[in-house]
Amino acid sequence: MSARASVTAPARSIAIERALHIVAAIGDERFAFPVSHVEEAIDAPAVEWVPVAPAGMLGQLKHRGRMIAAWDGAWVFRVGAAARGGAALALRDGAGRVALVVDDVMEMVRIEAAGVHDVPGGADLDGVLRGICFPPQHGQSLVSIVRVDALTAMLSARGSILDGGTQ
Repeated sequence: MSARASVTAPARSIAIERALHIVAAIGDERFAFPVSHVEEAIDAPAVEWVPVAPAGMLGQLKHRGRMIAAWDGAWVFRVGAAARGGAALALRDGAGRVALVVDDVMEMVRIEAAGVHDVPGGADLDGVLRGICFPPQHGQSLVSIVRVDALTAMLSARGSILDGGTQ
């Protein structure tokens, strides 16, 4: 039996799911998030201000019956001006949940592993990018692929109003 024939249907569907990403815009930059870590794309999120929030945290928003920290995507990825807040992505990694406020949620794309390149040196100071690519749908536009596990860990370490941390 060939290696190809031995792949089970569930394993194949997991590999396909991991290749699907939601692309969001922050300023002129594009970021891709694995669909397996995106709970929801929220149009015009209602972010509630909270006092003494850590740098980069815009406040909190209600999502599926709970309040989650809402972070400025421009601050997180060190992109020019603050995100305009036209949309948000509710992201999860295990029990960790964060909302990332972005300018727009654009589309779902398939990113093939063979098309992913290393992040240029010095371009990912926080270690939250898995790589970069040029999906066919975007022509020559660069898309940065986000490691949601690293992103949620970084933001959780900064603290939140909900857990009493305001680092």
